[in-house]
Amino acid sequence: MSFNLAQVDTETLTLSHIESGNYKFNIPSYQRPYVWPDDDVLKLFIDINEARKAGEENYFIGTVLTSIEKDDQGSNVYELIDGQQRTTTLMLIALAFKMAGQKSKIAEVASHKGQPRLQFAIRSQVQHLLGSLAGLGDYSFPGTEAIAKDPYLKRLYAALQVLLQKVNSLPSKDKIDLADYIFFKVQWVNNIVPAEMDLNRLFATMNTAGIQLEQADILKSKLFRKIKSKKLLYDAMWTACEHMENYFERNVRKVFPSAHWADVRPESLTEFNEGFFSKQEQGQDLAEGLTIGQLALEGDDFSSISPASDAVTEDDEIENETVYCRSIISFPLLLIHAYRIYLAFNGGQDIVSRVRADKLLEAFEPLTVASEEEVISFIKLLWQVRYQFDRWVVKWVERDDSDDEQLRLTSQSQSRSRGNVYITRSQKELSELVMLESVRNFTGERSAQYWLTPFIGGLIYQGVSKEEDALSLLEKIDNELSLADESETQKSASFKQTCGNHPNVERWRSRVEYFDEPKGTSFEHYWFQKLEYLLWKSTTNRDGTKFRGYRITAKNSIEHVHPQKEEHGNLLASSVLDAFGNLVLLSPGENSSYSNQAVKKKLVDFEAKRSYDSLKLKAMFDKLNEQGAWGKEQIEQHQAEMLSVFSSHYTSGN
Repeated sequence: MSFNLAQVDTETLTLSHIESGNYKFNIPSYQRPYVWPDDDVLKLFIDINEARKAGEENYFIGTVLTSIEKDDQGSNVYELIDGQQRTTTLMLIALAFKMAGQKSKIAEVASHKGQPRLQFAIRSQVQHLLGSLAGLGDYSFPGTEAIAKDPYLKRLYAALQVLLQKVNSLPSKDKIDLADYIFFKVQWVNNIVPAEMDLNRLFATMNTAGIQLEQADILKSKLFRKIKSKKLLYDAMWTACEHMENYFERNVRKVFPSAHWADVRPESLTEFNEGFFSKQEQGQDLAEGLTIGQLALEGDDFSSISPASDAVTEDDEIENETVYCRSIISFPLLLIHAYRIYLAFNGGQDIVSRVRADKLLEAFEPLTVASEEEVISFIKLLWQVRYQFDRWVVKWVERDDSDDEQLRLTSQSQSRSRGNVYITRSQKELSELVMLESVRNFTGERSAQYWLTPFIGGLIYQGVSKEEDALSLLEKIDNELSLADESETQKSASFKQTCGNHPNVERWRSRVEYFDEPKGTSFEHYWFQKLEYLLWKSTTNRDGTKFRGYRITAKNSIEHVHPQKEEHGNLLASSVLDAFGNLVLLSPGENSSYSNQAVKKKLVDFEAKRSYDSLKLKAMFDKLNEQGAWGKEQIEQHQAEMLSVFSSHYTSGN
């Protein structure tokens, strides 16, 4: 069978097109299950909403690959060859609006002619789950026990619960506007291949047809056209910063192998020192600037560096345990944070675009037409940013005796092996700084991580060398961002902080009123996570096993401790039931494990777990144990105690 890529038809789709064109999708049996964690689902939902609020004309979510089949009625069904995760997530978002009772066009997208619009081959229980939640009479809900036992159902249902909570938490007008924005403005490209096409050959052709350049490659090409001298040197500096899958000093050692490493100490990398690191120009191969082809070849040359391959070299046997790492952000996002710091340090205005990795070229447009001196100045600052990022910002870390990743910080030291000197890494103990960074990482606009701009900028400007000083800086940044008033976005507030100015903030007393209202699942997740940090910080004895296993992790589901529908029919007024004092933030899995059990049954489950789900929940169950009950009085007491924890922190001068 012969074919060429010209046989692939391309169209741009929205949910509006899906509805008007009577599209149906089928996920074939060979596809892997739906695997997006609820954290990624929520991140996408939040980012689409931020695009709406920013007035962006469209929001692009990528491409899918389909072929057209016929169903029993002769209607077209698009079989999803590639892109089922995004398509499924979009359908779950549509279903969440339906379940929330939203009267809008998006609420009807999840079904088509009495069936779920998204069909799952050989997975009838998934069909029943989606069909029943869409209100289709021929489909029955599988039941919570069946969902808990089936990983596929469990993942889909958890994502739906998170989305439903988020939709319900929106003000009425925002809910309507967001529903319309997703329906009309969220776009993706559908590549349609003939049904008879050999898919193995198609993928091989697509993968070898050419080199796919990322925005960071294109930006590098544009910036390096401005550089006329020492281009190899600045190229090496960029490359050392670029590869986020390894620690900075290892990247530097790779691109500057002839440096006097015996004299290079960890602090030597704080700023670029040409006395340590240099590159000799060879001929005029880079005299006119890097071409796209050169960039691609250069990227291939460095691609051999990975935590695994770098760890097993003979020289690295000096480490008793190798520390691997995974960054919390991508290189394009690090570039944007570095550019915002550069603008702040040089009296410039903040970037116009949103802080988002796919806005890289738009954000950097002014620098691409700037002078050689300005571009070089930025690259030197990028070096400083990357050093501070690796030194003071948490990464997902695992050790070679475990595949369990945790957010941790590492420390640097010098070691000798076979006469050579190396900079090595070891994990630090869990600390307040790790916990607070975890709060920031798991809350707010996670695609932006606004806190990184003022934090890294402050580390550079203040020359921070002690962890207590880094914590003090981050607490100040975090407090101001969390108290920013309505005139400040997180973007504007974070840039002011980077410039050394104070954003417009409210006093803590004005925020207390926020907690007086019974908001239920509409409470911002940030406040639950921030409270976890404050409770952990204030605990003097963390020696117990349950404390040692505790971490601040991604949690996206708000649970009523006294359940809304208690199994024995014990009811509370909604003003008490939905109060902050009766709520806790959990993962969907933890949430479903407690279900609508009576409070004392939840206590038994909580105490049987190997580590604490939540320190707020621990405080609630401590009170239950003390007083033998969990009702209106205990809920109000607990809420007052938690607000006192907040007040002590926000009014102590931090």
